[in-house]
Amino acid sequence: MKRVYLLSVIIVVLLFSCTDRDDEVNLVNIRIHNNTELFFSEVRIADKDTVYENIAADEFSTYMEFETAFANPAIAILTDSTSLNYFPTDVLSDSLPIGFYTYEISLDVDNQVDLTFRIDD
Repeated sequence: MKRVYLLSVIIVVLLFSCTDRDDEVNLVNIRIHNNTELFFSEVRIADKDTVYENIAADEFSTYMEFETAFANPAIAILTDSTSLNYFPTDVLSDSLPIGFYTYEISLDVDNQVDLTFRIDD
C-alpha cells in the first residue's frame, strides 16, 4: 500500500512540476540561426541595437527578449574576415506577437545575406 501511495505522490509531483517554455512568456523571444559556413562574431539587429555574439556555423544563438520586434529587420553581421549587411525590401509595421521566433541567416550564390523568418514551436 505504501508503494502505491508513494508512486501516486511521485506522479502527481512530476505532472505539476513540468512547465512548457512558453508558460511564462511575456515578451517576443528571438534567436539567430547561422545557416552558413562562417563564424559570426557579432550579429546586430539594427533597429534595436541588440547584439548576438559568437554564433558558430550551422548553430543557434540563445533567445533574446524584445518588447517589440519585426519579422524582417535590418541586420549587420561581423565575421572573422568580413562584414555583411541585410536590408529588408519589405518593411512591416506590425510588431510580432509574444512568442518564440528564429531569424535564419544564410548566404546566396553571390554572398548576399538572405534572412528567413521562422515561428518556433
